[in-house]
Amino acid sequence: MENTKDPLASLFTDDAKATNREQLASLVVPFIKLVKDSKEFEFLPAFSKLKDNPSKIEILLAAVKARALFLNEPDGLAPSEIIATQILPEGSVKSAVKGLFDGHKIKKDKDGKKYILPPYRIPELTEKFINAKP
Repeated sequence: MENTKDPLASLFTDDAKATNREQLASLVVPFIKLVKDSKEFEFLPAFSKLKDNPSKIEILLAAVKARALFLNEPDGLAPSEIIATQILPEGSVKSAVKGLFDGHKIKKDKDGKKYILPPYRIPELTEKFINAKP
């Protein structure tokens, strides 16, 4: 009996395979470095120059995705973890996260406790932050 592959199988992927790792790295590298030993974020001067709070959270969540992919760890941050980075005041974090979520720019993880940057947003953010002409 001949074994044929279902053509619909090519439509399915997992998030890790759907993420363009090279594009993700180019998005994050101007703004955030990851400290090897502690796995913490080092925010670069370009990060402070980002014009709005949602942009800062999008870049942070991109860095979290990169760390998760590289270290094979779960992706995402809870609002309290974003607040703990001290990149924004607590109220600003909550309103920016709510706006991004309500605008379908970020998603919740399977448990509904952490926010993640969906892989399909990486090309859009690369265009917005890296490829944009000043």
